[in-house]
Amino acid sequence: MPKFFLPFLTTLLVIFAFPLCSCSPSDLDAVVVIFRHGDRTPIRPYENDPYKNRSYWPVDWGMLTNVGKLRHYDLGQYFRQRYLDFLPTIYSEKDIYVRSTDVDRTLMSAEANLAGLYPPVNTDIWKTGLAWQPIPIHSIPEKLDAVLAAKKPCKKYDILLKKLFQNEYFRNVSHVNRDLYAYLTKYAGESIDNIRHLEYLYNTLTIETLNNYTLPNWTKTVFPSKMQKWAELSFATDTYTTELARLKTGPFFNELIKYFTNRTVTPKGARYHAPRFVINSAHDTTIANLLNSIGAFEYHCPPYTATIIFELHKPTDNTSYINIFYKNTSEAVPIKLRNCENNCDLKWFQNILSPISLNLDQWETECNSLILFDNPLNLYILLCALLGAMGGIIGLIFIVRKNAQKSNASMYTQLPDEEYA
Repeated sequence: MPKFFLPFLTTLLVIFAFPLCSCSPSDLDAVVVIFRHGDRTPIRPYENDPYKNRSYWPVDWGMLTNVGKLRHYDLGQYFRQRYLDFLPTIYSEKDIYVRSTDVDRTLMSAEANLAGLYPPVNTDIWKTGLAWQPIPIHSIPEKLDAVLAAKKPCKKYDILLKKLFQNEYFRNVSHVNRDLYAYLTKYAGESIDNIRHLEYLYNTLTIETLNNYTLPNWTKTVFPSKMQKWAELSFATDTYTTELARLKTGPFFNELIKYFTNRTVTPKGARYHAPRFVINSAHDTTIANLLNSIGAFEYHCPPYTATIIFELHKPTDNTSYINIFYKNTSEAVPIKLRNCENNCDLKWFQNILSPISLNLDQWETECNSLILFDNPLNLYILLCALLGAMGGIIGLIFIVRKNAQKSNASMYTQLPDEEYA
């Protein structure tokens, strides 16, 4: 390769490294990002885990490590550079809104990310030598959160998910993996009998590998080779069907569309104009669920700090379009929706998401609705129960009337004939 060509190639790479990143364009109007937290310790070690003693780990189970903090600090700096001309360097609550699931590692990840995004400058400096400033992070308990954590109880969702694992495909998955499950159960020391249990174990082994721990010999024949495919499939199950996706991610997409719509219809100078930048700190399942719901999930285990970026552009007062990016390595890459690729018109974007979008009132109604009629057997059982109940009521009425007649008869007593008295 000629020497003069290397600088030329480097220049090209710099120019085209951001072909569709829309970094600080004049028509960028709003940004919503959703990311996974940073590196953590295992949620729970498996029974025979040689590293299940807490002394092996710098922090408690499921907590953010220093590596995870740094990884999110770097991601915050990435956002600062990407949106340097879009997001002011001086913090204002009118510019940014941050939300997190109510979990320590996601809250801490958001804090580390904001430290990289908003290092205090000028009037934001409140203590000399401290390159940090407090920024609000909003959260609600997971069991009340149907939007970001998506863990608010939903009866219909639970029934549909259980039904999913009983279908022919997933029964076959269990059949194909019966030997693998038996092997993992034997050496892990606890029951591994479905892909979810397998994914939890896979995740723990992955974390131990990342922390340079030597895995037991029994893992060599199964990790990651035989386990990876099924661990990746596990991330698709929560939103495997349109019905599941609607109940799991519908409230989030409804909020997303409402937010972008408000940005387009509210004048920029309005007092309550929505913030231009919204951050959501969440989990690997959140990333997988959102991508899978829009048909953009290529099966994988979302890594730490994996990020989805939604950008709203307003070239004119009458046009608005959406671009979506996924960052799970060094750079964000465009996501192409079915029937709507780059520069997806906002109204068309809303139309695409309409089958899986619903507001919280609709979500509550659907979650508590009966789904007995989805299954002919359930319908048959319900009809039998109704007929049985009607038969019981008719029988009860008959018995009551018969007893009433007997009672009336016993109340009549013939007086003795005075002639014979």
